[in-house]
Amino acid sequence: MHLFYLLFIIEIVIAITAFTNVVEYTFMPVKERTLRYLSDERLNVYLLLSLGAIFIFHAFKNPLTLDDIPFYVDAFYESDNVSWTRVIGLGYESLKTETGFALVIKAVSSLFSSDQILFILTSVFILYAVYFSVRQYSPILWVSVFVFMTDSFPQSLFILRAFLAISIYLFSFPFIINRKVIPFLLLSGIAFSVHMSSVIFLPVYFLYGIKNWRYLLLLLLFLTVLLIAGFDTLLPWFVEYVVPEYAYYIINADNYEGASWKMPALLSAILLFRIIVMKEHFYEEGINRLLSIVMILAVIVYSAGMGFGFGLTSRVAMFFTNMTFLIIPNTLQYLKSSSWQFACAVIYILFNSFFFFKSASDILWVNYQLLEI
Repeated sequence: MHLFYLLFIIEIVIAITAFTNVVEYTFMPVKERTLRYLSDERLNVYLLLSLGAIFIFHAFKNPLTLDDIPFYVDAFYESDNVSWTRVIGLGYESLKTETGFALVIKAVSSLFSSDQILFILTSVFILYAVYFSVRQYSPILWVSVFVFMTDSFPQSLFILRAFLAISIYLFSFPFIINRKVIPFLLLSGIAFSVHMSSVIFLPVYFLYGIKNWRYLLLLLLFLTVLLIAGFDTLLPWFVEYVVPEYAYYIINADNYEGASWKMPALLSAILLFRIIVMKEHFYEEGINRLLSIVMILAVIVYSAGMGFGFGLTSRVAMFFTNMTFLIIPNTLQYLKSSSWQFACAVIYILFNSFFFFKSASDILWVNYQLLEI
């Protein structure tokens, strides 16, 4: 059995156990099977258990069975022979990375002899950011867990630096909402030092400050036209002058990492559903407005890159698309019927799961394994 299937089964068992008495659930009539109200304490236990299961599969991965990760292992052991000054100035020969993450590797290797500690610590940080944001902003915890597991988990196994930067931005949400620009810029700087493409998230703070949604719409329409008209020129320019380290994603463009019509279509459908369901709450001040802006930017970035094979398209867009574990439950709460909430959540998760299990055979993680004990 592939490990992804095993994790999915474990999460289902945890959810059923947390949300209902298993024996009672098994023998009660089907029409009476509903998710019972849970205390806040029990919800917290459920979230910790579910993310704990994901943590085991995330932190104790065999680094040699995943794409990119072996380079982190090489840099970890190379750092023993590299000074702090060289790390800051030149980095590692075995891994091209930003200064912030290079320093993280150096610090961990200075304290621990096992490279696995690096992956344990990064897993703790990523999943704590998920825990923090779900507890703060998700009205339906189990939906967040399953959406995260099927949307973000597979990529987070090996696209490590990007997900660390995304996690840093999750901690910035209170500063965006409460208009605290200094803490937000500090976190943005840290995220940039880990993954330079995270600069794409910077405008979210300023777009959130536009209170009139009509002005926001006009600005975003202008931005969309500008990006679509000059995407094949603007992106190479952006890479050359802002993030030259990512020229690889332009020169060695892989079509599977670019933007076909499928992703913009899916994201547009989610956005349209959100607008219809939320109505006047779509641009309501607070987390609603923030997640709506993130969703709109996800559609814009992917639509602008549609038809181009630039690998950077998906790498940049993931700073928006990997917020779906908050966007989906935030949207579903505005359906008047709890039955419709449940049905729509299950449909989306099943749809996601199809691609989740299909991706299990992807060349990037087809050999994914846990460490042998």
